[in-house]
Amino acid sequence: MKPVTAPDDAHKVMTAFRLGWYLAEVRGRNRPGGPPGSGDQMPDHIDHALPLRNERSPTELRIEAQSVITALAKELRVDEDDHCASFGEAIDDQAKLLAHIRAPKAARALQQGIGVLAKTPTRQARPVAREVFAQLKQAFADQQEVVDKRWQAVADAEVALANAKTEAKAAAEATVKLEQATADGEQKGLLMLQNGATALQRAFGKEADSATAAQAALAALQSGLQTLTDTAHQAWEDLAELLWQFDAHIQDVLAAVGESQAVGYQLGRGLAETYWALDPGQVDGSTGWSFLLGQERCAELGRLAGRLGAYMGPYTAPAVAGTIVIWKAVAQTPEWRGEDQDASDAAQQALYRQTRRWYELIVLAQDPTTLIKPYALMTNYRTVLRALGLFLPQLLATIAGLGFLGALLFLLSNNSKSTLAQTLTGILAAVGLSFAGLTGTLKSSAQAMLTRLRQDSYTDLVILAVQTAPPPKRKKLLQQALDQRRLTPATPN
Repeated sequence: MKPVTAPDDAHKVMTAFRLGWYLAEVRGRNRPGGPPGSGDQMPDHIDHALPLRNERSPTELRIEAQSVITALAKELRVDEDDHCASFGEAIDDQAKLLAHIRAPKAARALQQGIGVLAKTPTRQARPVAREVFAQLKQAFADQQEVVDKRWQAVADAEVALANAKTEAKAAAEATVKLEQATADGEQKGLLMLQNGATALQRAFGKEADSATAAQAALAALQSGLQTLTDTAHQAWEDLAELLWQFDAHIQDVLAAVGESQAVGYQLGRGLAETYWALDPGQVDGSTGWSFLLGQERCAELGRLAGRLGAYMGPYTAPAVAGTIVIWKAVAQTPEWRGEDQDASDAAQQALYRQTRRWYELIVLAQDPTTLIKPYALMTNYRTVLRALGLFLPQLLATIAGLGFLGALLFLLSNNSKSTLAQTLTGILAAVGLSFAGLTGTLKSSAQAMLTRLRQDSYTDLVILAVQTAPPPKRKKLLQQALDQRRLTPATPN
């Protein structure tokens, strides 16, 4: 298939797509209990070894995504609100505040201690408690370093405020307030670690009963962790509302600028949200499988992909739409995505790989046909039936014509004296062969039909190569999902 020249506004449309994509990612990476993203990590950071993008820490990737939406929003001129304030900068500040109010190192240490104590038998509680206490002490030391850095940041901000010119005073004051709030958040994490360690010592006194002590210590750690969670709740609510306002602003502006950019933004955000907005534990609601990959939303995402077909490769839009249909079937079939926790986690990771592949195909313009395995063949009997359906009239007419022609030659070679039989056979042979040619002409040539047949079969092959869904327990589920696709490549006449 000949390559199609991209429209003049292709760069802006892809920029809008990326903005929608990264906005969904920013929300997912900041959301409490949000999806983990890539699980790849570097084994160490000796000599500041340089990671690939997927090897960066969750915090680094969160900051990166926030930087990207700020840059893209400025490029599309949707960054400023009605008061000329930057949405991107406000989101970055609020996300920074949320991250430190959560006191992640302290929260992680408390969570680990809770996990160990909850699984420990009563008779082993005392020695295990000593191990947990040692871990909390180490976490306290690590958290103290974080707190010291935050208060140093406060001091630096105050110096900057003192030296700021009049026109920069307001921004400098805002920075001081932000740094003080982040320091207070990390300080609370330090306090919760200290309280947890003290509670362990008090619970496991010399005369304490192990069972009672274990329950008291576990309750103390849980209380500390819950305090950090409750403290971060309002900060998350503020960030979520800010992101909602930013999204509404972007949609309003882009709808006025041009439909293609608005469609690009919605498609990018919608595809990314299938993973970044997903909460597998929620059955219903806006973060459940049944909504994010439900009938209505998948149909809309398929339509959006079709509308942007001119901005993609010839097989890209059908491949994206086809894989959306497959994931809709996965979401609607609990036995496919798995009902136990391990299977559910595997399905979620498979969906993450799918979103990465969508991004590679649409933004990075990877040719989806390169994902087809070497020597892969379509063994589906439906392809053969489709071919027979297209050429059945010509085949029947040609076979009939050749049959009558053969009969005529047989009569002539045997000196048949039946003039009527020879004449009738000759006429039927001519009519049959002429009808075969006529039907071929009316079908706009066999070559056009071969092209359509090739495209339909090849599109199925491409979709199967692009999709990353977990293998279904029944193979027919995948084929049934594939049969529901509606988008195909454009066919030249």
